[in-house]
Amino acid sequence: MMNIILPIALIIGGLLCIFYIRPKIQNKVMEMKYMQTKSVAELRQMFDNMDSMVLGDEYREYVEIKGNVCSQAPVMTPYSERKVAYCESGLTQVTEVKEQYRDNEGCLKTRVTKRETLISNEKTSQVIRMKDSTDAGEIVLEIQASGCELDIPKTFDRFEPKNNLRRYGCFSTCPSECFGVGTLGFKMMEKTIELDQKLYVIGEAFLSDGEIHIGKPKDPKKPFIVSTRSEEELISSSDRNALLSLAGGIAAAVIGAALIFYLNI
Repeated sequence: MMNIILPIALIIGGLLCIFYIRPKIQNKVMEMKYMQTKSVAELRQMFDNMDSMVLGDEYREYVEIKGNVCSQAPVMTPYSERKVAYCESGLTQVTEVKEQYRDNEGCLKTRVTKRETLISNEKTSQVIRMKDSTDAGEIVLEIQASGCELDIPKTFDRFEPKNNLRRYGCFSTCPSECFGVGTLGFKMMEKTIELDQKLYVIGEAFLSDGEIHIGKPKDPKKPFIVSTRSEEELISSSDRNALLSLAGGIAAAVIGAALIFYLNI
């Protein structure tokens, strides 16, 4: 019974890649390829027109926007200590654990393994706004809301041994048990949106408290993407991922079917 679980799992995983993951990626690519970019000025004019028809607060439209981050209140990154518009940071403790076990001949042996434990995972909470070259004001990006595909780069990734951490003031708040005998050090990671960063955004525009917001569409099939990459880079990456999903799905399904055939023999 146990022998059949792996091939079935491979077949199911392959079919999911072919008939679910790949079409989902392709749908995202189609949205990006055929959406016409709107300016902030055009968005504002559109909502002014809707407002004149008493539809401003009810109207929503799926749009593509390109512009730059407005950073009225920059934040300081916890580890690299840089001023940025937005930051996601993670701290992982790396420990060394000694375990005793018996080998196939019954001899007692010791092995050393490394373990990683996530200590903290934080996101800055300030409102992110963007503008474009039309100078028609700012719009709010709801990147904190669920459903946002936030595509930003990892700008800091470092491992520091336990004895080198005095220069990172944030470690003064770590519990004492974090620095136990088995602790080798900590991995520090930051993903950031830089000041005045160019952004590509595709999502649903709507009015809230008199401001234009871009957020998650009501249609669950439509993506809400905020990315520091260009539209061309995103399309190229998504096309590649769709192809890999197809190839990987076919390979997994074929291997699973071959294993079932072999086991039945």
